[in-house]
Amino acid sequence: MMRTIATSAVLGLASTAAFVVPAHAEGGLEQSDGGGYKVSVHVTVSGADAGKVGKSGGSSLSVAPTCWWRLYNPDIGGNDATTPAGFQKFYDESIPYLTGHAAAGRLSMPDANEVKRVTEASAGGANYRWYQLQCKPGASGVKEGYTKSGGTYMGTEIGVSYAAFLQGQEPEPYVAPKDLADALWAAAEQGLTNPTIDRNPKVGAQGGATVVNVPTMFWVTNAAASLADDGKIELVATAGNTTVRLNAASSGVDFTSPAGSNSCSVDQAKQAFSAGKSDAGGCTITFDRSNAGWPVTATISWSGRWTGSDGSGEPLPEVFHSTTTNVPVTEIQIQNR
Repeated sequence: MMRTIATSAVLGLASTAAFVVPAHAEGGLEQSDGGGYKVSVHVTVSGADAGKVGKSGGSSLSVAPTCWWRLYNPDIGGNDATTPAGFQKFYDESIPYLTGHAAAGRLSMPDANEVKRVTEASAGGANYRWYQLQCKPGASGVKEGYTKSGGTYMGTEIGVSYAAFLQGQEPEPYVAPKDLADALWAAAEQGLTNPTIDRNPKVGAQGGATVVNVPTMFWVTNAAASLADDGKIELVATAGNTTVRLNAASSGVDFTSPAGSNSCSVDQAKQAFSAGKSDAGGCTITFDRSNAGWPVTATISWSGRWTGSDGSGEPLPEVFHSTTTNVPVTEIQIQNR
């Protein structure tokens, strides 16, 4: 059965694993001006199946936003530019001096009519505050569609970097599809564990050794944690207007050793030895020579792709989980009578 993780601002059914993005005013945005400014979007992992591919219920995942709006206060002469009157003063005293190369700064400013509108609305009782656009290095608020263009200066498009919002109506931080996908895949990887394995036969008189040229059956004992039960994972996440879907799969388990190897499907790797039952559908290695302990490594690889609701998407980084155990292999001599 495919495991599905849904991420949204609304909890799904109790039986569905869910990443939940709290509302902006309730902690979706974390701000701190004391000793630095920190912004993060929080995703809480909950639901009965979340532990299969994510952190255990009740923990949270912090996703760094791609762009966000920050209260703007340059603190010039004690003037609070976050207030409409203070920003109007800052605007009137700064714009005339933006000449030459600094003229590009004009394009990042709202136009005079907008500043005036906000100032007059505030005088009439509207609770506006002014914000400055922030984006992580390399990101563009214009290209991400998070702000409008103010124009082009010497071939470079300049986004409007200042905007006024009514208190309680500030935009949520923007998380680009790739950033959201990377965070979710990282959470899934943390939830997927290394395989634990068992084998048969184990000859008691030989210290639990297996036998040369006899098929030794191997299987994974923690399929739920290492293979997500069926080797398939589907994650859907929504943060604001950003939605991504991740589909990942494992082709099975590769068992490798210096004396014998095999690549087995998920179903083969899950099939445990049962007395009296054929091992034809299981995963076996036939060791070609004896040793006090051949190192046998079981490796599970995961690969897939994420897609965004905006049509973006790319392959997921391949993930590997492995474990190694030493398997003693002996030869059994049959005496002629």
